[in-house]
Amino acid sequence: MPRIPVRGELLRERLDRLVATFDVTTISPDPLELARRFDDPLDQEVAGLIAAAFAYGRADIIVANIGVVLARMTPSPYRYLSAFDRAEAERRFRGFAHRFHKTRELVDLLSRLAAAIAEHGSLGALFEKCYDPRDPDIGPSLAHFVAALRGRSTKALDYLLTSPTDGSACKRMNLFLRWMVRRTSPDLGLWTFVDPAKLVVPLDTHIHRITTFLGLSGRKTPDWKAARAITDRLAAFDRADPVRYDFALCRLGILDLCSRRRRKEQCDVCLLRDVCRFPLS
Repeated sequence: MPRIPVRGELLRERLDRLVATFDVTTISPDPLELARRFDDPLDQEVAGLIAAAFAYGRADIIVANIGVVLARMTPSPYRYLSAFDRAEAERRFRGFAHRFHKTRELVDLLSRLAAAIAEHGSLGALFEKCYDPRDPDIGPSLAHFVAALRGRSTKALDYLLTSPTDGSACKRMNLFLRWMVRRTSPDLGLWTFVDPAKLVVPLDTHIHRITTFLGLSGRKTPDWKAARAITDRLAAFDRADPVRYDFALCRLGILDLCSRRRRKEQCDVCLLRDVCRFPLS
């Protein structure tokens, strides 16, 4: 039988302890480490968006596959896209594969990023034009940003660059925004014109499952409404930065410390064991 919901102050205390446990030293494997390989903010923007766009599947495979792509764009992914040539890119990235996406889809994405850089100067400059601080959350700004990047919509670009207008939780784009906007490590805090309070939690299967265990999510479908609802619950603990809990919670899933099947040896040492609604009997 599930437990009754725990008191909010106890859950906040446990979540804060969890956040303190996972820092940048525990980042691997995580697509964010790909953006952190670069020092120039312009390169971090480009590397971050490419890494986030392909951030589906196992984290270690994402890091390996997209790490190869970025290595072929060194020393500067930004400068590479500033002088982008599609025919050259098709040769350079021949043989690329990340699950069901191949060279053509990668080059299509790079082409759209290159077009945005050519028109606006940088990905950050484009997002700033899309951002409206009067919006209740980042959703409308993200929708404008993705529409500008996609240009002519294709099945592949629609998958790689998700939008709230699609009804999707937009896990990968919200992940990218977390990296760009949040001011504290491990995130990069490049886009200081965006209020972190506007961010929406990057909702994937790990976060959906764990927040359900914690009583923070009641929706069965991990869609935009669910992501928005979970963010609202987390905002009760930190209104200025509700998404700060995402990295630590996601670590539990990525590192297989909280799995679909309850394991006594893991649950007994979990920092969230006394606030979990589905403990071992």
